[in-house]
Amino acid sequence: MDRPEPSDLFLEARQMAGVQLQAQFELNHNRFTWIKAELTYPSFDHLTFGYKSSIFSLLVELIDDSGSSSLTGQQRGRWTDACSANNLIPCLFKIDYVALMDAFDLNPKHAGWNLVDVDGNELIDPVTMATEAPMEMSAWEIHNFSIQVVREHIAEQGDEVLSFCDLPEVNPQIWFRNAEGKTNWVIVQSSTNKDIPQAEAWMGFGQSNEQLLPYAGYFAGVQISSDQATLNRGAGMFVNFKGLISITS
Repeated sequence: MDRPEPSDLFLEARQMAGVQLQAQFELNHNRFTWIKAELTYPSFDHLTFGYKSSIFSLLVELIDDSGSSSLTGQQRGRWTDACSANNLIPCLFKIDYVALMDAFDLNPKHAGWNLVDVDGNELIDPVTMATEAPMEMSAWEIHNFSIQVVREHIAEQGDEVLSFCDLPEVNPQIWFRNAEGKTNWVIVQSSTNKDIPQAEAWMGFGQSNEQLLPYAGYFAGVQISSDQATLNRGAGMFVNFKGLISITS
């Protein structure tokens, strides 16, 4: 549950990006969908949205008055690798900034979408770049969607989701506070075959990490299927989820 606190500068820049992109969504009759607008950690990107069968993955890049970027080479590499593996379109949202006495002066590089390619040279217009061709959901999308199913279930139970992470290799995925004020964690596993994931293999998982020991742990198995041969972006699907199963004594 512990995670580094983002800087005020980054939070302000990320909010600026979200507001400017939302304005573009509305100009295009809200045919765009936020896939991930929440701030999660760890994560390979900062914002994610979809249009037609395409998904756009964004990093907010801050550039100071000396021309230095806020992004490291390692961060860029992890992001582009994830985009390549999951068929996402990588975009940079560039913001120039100047540090003032007690604030920052932030200005997006461009009006409109303000999205540029990985090399930072070509402007990206999602309206013309997106495709309507059927596109299979990636492993990350399936995992992200499964976490969304579980988050909505937790909220419907009257509990509060504190944080979540949609990187498949990171466990647990969700932290929440129940009605008694107690903090809990959840392992989310998904499948696209006929079998719903089972909790047995995760029993006692909390014993493997002393940070988890003070909290109750749960398992959520989500099975997703379609009447088509593949699970395609934007197509109908069937979800089989039976609720949370306790995996701690």
